[in-house]
Amino acid sequence: MQTDKILVSANGTGWDQALEEAGKFASYVGLDKKAAMRVRLMTEEALGLIEAIAGDFNAEYRIESDKDCAVRLYLKAKTDMDFAKRKELIAASSDKKNAAARGIMGKIRQVIENAMYSVDEVGTLSAEYGGMPLMYGSMGMYETDPVSAMGTANYMWSLDTYKGSVESSIDKDEAAKEAWDELEKSIIASIADDVKVGVSGNTVELVIEKKKF
Repeated sequence: MQTDKILVSANGTGWDQALEEAGKFASYVGLDKKAAMRVRLMTEEALGLIEAIAGDFNAEYRIESDKDCAVRLYLKAKTDMDFAKRKELIAASSDKKNAAARGIMGKIRQVIENAMYSVDEVGTLSAEYGGMPLMYGSMGMYETDPVSAMGTANYMWSLDTYKGSVESSIDKDEAAKEAWDELEKSIIASIADDVKVGVSGNTVELVIEKKKF
């Protein structure tokens, strides 16, 4: 099942339609009230990212489900920034990196913003926990699976991969301990199985997945 595609933007255009579509999706696939609320929360978190990302651009929103995934929420955006504008954006993000990196959604937002510039910029992203840096950009990156829904992406960043990296570092890294606490308090990390960011040229795609309810 796949919903209609809706154009959403940072100024709020399409938000009401997207939330309405999330409700229709939940009803169509027979989700109970609790699961339907989670789908709405996933949509709200995704729309919040669009609002927070630097630069003015539109994104295509849709939800689908199949035998492998109960809910797969997509946001796909094409950027129209030239090299100079991207460099300026990254410089602005760097100046605010401590604020931008607070919380999981803040980190995902910064991954998307820096992905508009280059893969290397994402790999160098870090946040401080107790005065110690944690390289959350590189910890969430992995090679693209050519048969995945985002197989055309040049590279991927995954919340699930990041969570696995953090968990494996808890015993030997104090920063990882704090990062894990942050993950446990995160709304999106608690309701979604994975959040992926894929980049191909000037196209950035966000996918939020919930395997089953």
